[in-house]
Amino acid sequence: MLKVIRNLLIIVILFGIGTAGIDYVRMTTGNIPLFNISSYKSKERLQSYRGLFYQGSRKVTVSPEEPLVDSSEITFTVLFWDIKVPRSYKEVQEEFTIETKDSSTCTTSKLIYADLDIKVYTYCLDEINIVKDGKSTSLSDYLKSNKSLIEDIDYHLGYTGLYTDNKTLMFKSHDDDNFTNNGLSMFRCNNTNINDVYIGPIDMKFQNDFCTYKDDDFKFIFTIEETPKEETTTEVETEVKKETFYEDSEYYYQFDEVKSDRIFIVVPAIRGKEEVKYPLKQVLNWGSLTLDELKEKGLEFEKVKKETTT
Repeated sequence: MLKVIRNLLIIVILFGIGTAGIDYVRMTTGNIPLFNISSYKSKERLQSYRGLFYQGSRKVTVSPEEPLVDSSEITFTVLFWDIKVPRSYKEVQEEFTIETKDSSTCTTSKLIYADLDIKVYTYCLDEINIVKDGKSTSLSDYLKSNKSLIEDIDYHLGYTGLYTDNKTLMFKSHDDDNFTNNGLSMFRCNNTNINDVYIGPIDMKFQNDFCTYKDDDFKFIFTIEETPKEETTTEVETEVKKETFYEDSEYYYQFDEVKSDRIFIVVPAIRGKEEVKYPLKQVLNWGSLTLDELKEKGLEFEKVKKETTT
């Protein structure tokens, strides 16, 4: 019997030492400890972790749901000995910062970027720029080459919990951070066919049009498709003629061959919508897209200035 008790005691001690070691390493790398019972005192914003042989704690910045890297005053005590928790991960310099200019008039959200995975809106902001290596770039332009930036912004903001719909994630700047000049708030939607992100001033409230279905991403996600030319049975060589497919008061816009009827603007099947194809000329007649927008997506054409007549 004594041997059984001794073996159980050894197992408990080894388990306690092992779990304390694992959780200590996790906290030094900025992760929440695993083998413990957690409690939270909201008034002091103090979260405690009670393990078998250790007790850890942290001062929460915004929410007890936030990652350890967002907190301060991290402690770790094994039995009666305080052990310092290195926090080198907090000393890493920010690779970029965000500068915003708040708007004096706030109406509805503005779509600034969309792809097949996500839509990004701003609200009550006249400007939002990414500053990196001394260069300032608008968020909308930066996302075109690096859409993972949203995850980086998410990481630098503090998670404050779920909105009342129990689906939308809420984030807010820390009080003492240098990541933004004016502070930011962000909502991340998590509904069927709605994975939008809304970014605004630090005091931004959830608006009626947030996380609602909006069919507004046409200009961001369209592609250009050119169907193959039909082969002829004759081998008679014909002169290749240029085609003027559009004109305005100053210019003719031409293809190097007759092909406008074979070019379509395609909106892919995404977010609950079916794929749709529109003839190029129809889109131009509607004014749905400008020639500059088409050129940016890869449409190649020649721009010929009209001769002035007296």
